[in-house]
Amino acid sequence: MKKITGITHFNGSYFQFIHENQSVVMEEERSKKSTIDFLLDDQYPIWLVRHSFGQDMGYEDYSALKEEDYLSDQRGKILSLHQKSGVIRDLAYHGLSVPFSIDHYSHAVGPIHAGIIEPGHFRFVVEGEVIRHLTIRLGYQKRGIQDILVGKSMEQVMPYSEMISGDTSIGYALAFSKLYEDFYKISVPKDIRLFRSLLIELERIAVHIGDLGGISEDIGYYPLYGVCVTDRGAALGLMETWTGHRFGKSVIRPGKLFLNLRIDAKQAKDAFYQLKKVYHSRIRPQILRALSISTLKERMQGCGFISESDVQKHGFVGMVSRMAGVIEDLRINHPDYPDWKPLPIKEEHHHYNGDVWARMYLRYAEIEQSLRWMEEKVEEVDWDLIWKSQENRTSKELKEKNLQPGIYYSALEAWRGPLLVALNIDEKGFVINSYIRDPSVLNWHALELAVRGEQVSDFPLNNKSFNLSYVGFDL
Repeated sequence: MKKITGITHFNGSYFQFIHENQSVVMEEERSKKSTIDFLLDDQYPIWLVRHSFGQDMGYEDYSALKEEDYLSDQRGKILSLHQKSGVIRDLAYHGLSVPFSIDHYSHAVGPIHAGIIEPGHFRFVVEGEVIRHLTIRLGYQKRGIQDILVGKSMEQVMPYSEMISGDTSIGYALAFSKLYEDFYKISVPKDIRLFRSLLIELERIAVHIGDLGGISEDIGYYPLYGVCVTDRGAALGLMETWTGHRFGKSVIRPGKLFLNLRIDAKQAKDAFYQLKKVYHSRIRPQILRALSISTLKERMQGCGFISESDVQKHGFVGMVSRMAGVIEDLRINHPDYPDWKPLPIKEEHHHYNGDVWARMYLRYAEIEQSLRWMEEKVEEVDWDLIWKSQENRTSKELKEKNLQPGIYYSALEAWRGPLLVALNIDEKGFVINSYIRDPSVLNWHALELAVRGEQVSDFPLNNKSFNLSYVGFDL
C-alpha cells in the first residue's frame, strides 16, 4: 500500500514523504504550484495538508452553513479554506461555531480539561445521545518547537527532540540521532543500534501496559486496570535501570548512548528478566482473563469502527492502520530489527477489524511481540561493549568533517506509529528550517470518524483507545 505520509516546503520547493514497502522515502514534488494544489488533490490527506500548510485565520464560524453541507463528504475542503481569502486554515483552536438543526444540539468539550490531560477542543453535533459529527481542534498552547529549532546546533536540538511528545522521548531522540548520523557520517556499531531498538520496544511496552489499564478503567473493569497502573512500573523501572531515567531522556545521542553506570553490564542484562517475570506472572494472566470475558467483548466489539479503506483514504498510520487489518510496520526488514516477525494480522483478522476491541487486542499482541523479540536479542547483544560506549566525540571532530548542507530526514516505528522528522541543515550544522510529523497528526481524524453514530458516552472510551498526542500535534 502506497500513501503520502508527510509534506513540507523547503528552500522554495515542495517535498513529500512516501510510505511504501515498509519504508519512508522523500521526493520533491514539482507539479504543485501552491499549497491549494495539495488540498484539491485527493491523494493528500486533508489533516496532513492543514498541519503542513495551514495558517491562523482566526475564529471559525460555520453557523451560517446548512447542517447538511457541514456534514457532507466535501466538508473537509469546505472547512479547510478561509471563506474570504482562500488561505488554508490550520487545525489549531481559535474558537468555533458549528451549524445544527432545531432537533440537534452542539456539545463542546475543552480546550481546558480536568486533571492532567493536554489542551484539545472537541465539538460534537449530537442527536439525542448519538454523535452525528465531531470536529477536533488542537494546538491551543502554540508551543512553536519547529521555529525554536531554527539556528540551533545538534547539541541544542537534541534536548528539544525529547520534548516533542514526552511519552515518546526515546522514539524522537532516536529519530533525530539517526538524522544527524547521516549528516555527520557517524558510523554506529550494530550492537548499539540493536540496543537502541530494545529501548524503543521497552518504551512501547510501558505505554501499552498503561493504555490497557486506561481502556479497562473506561469500561469499568478494575482487575486489569489496577494491575496495569501499578505494574507498568516494571517496564518504567527497567528503563530507569538501564538509562537512569524512567522515560529514557538524555540517553540517546548521535552515535552514542549515555547509560546508567551505577550498574555493570551483567546487571543490565539480568534486569530484563525481572520485567519478563512480572509480565508473565502478574500482567499477562489479567490481560488474558479480560480478553476472555464475553461482556467486555460486547462492550468493545463494534464500537468506534475504522475500516481498511479509511486507512487508505485518510493516510492513517501505525497502530491505527494495523488495528484495521493493514500490515504497516517500519520494523519489518529493517537492519536495526534483525529477525523481526510481523503480527499475523491477516490470519487473525477477526481481532483486527478496526474497533475498540482491535485497539485493545493490538496492544496485548504488540507487548507479546516486543517481549519475544527482546528476549532473543538480549542474549545476542554485547553488553560489555554497550556499557563502554559512552566515549565522547567532540564537536570539533564533527566540524572537521566535510559536511554537506541539505535536507536530511529520518522515520522510525515508535509506539504510536511512524515518526517523521526532517531538517534543512546548513554547512556549519545549524538548522535552517524543520518538519516534524507525529503519527497523531494523521490519526486524530480517525477519532473523528470512529465516533460517528456512537453514543456520547462512548467518546471517552474511544479517545482512550486511540491515546493520541495533543502536544505531538502542537509544534
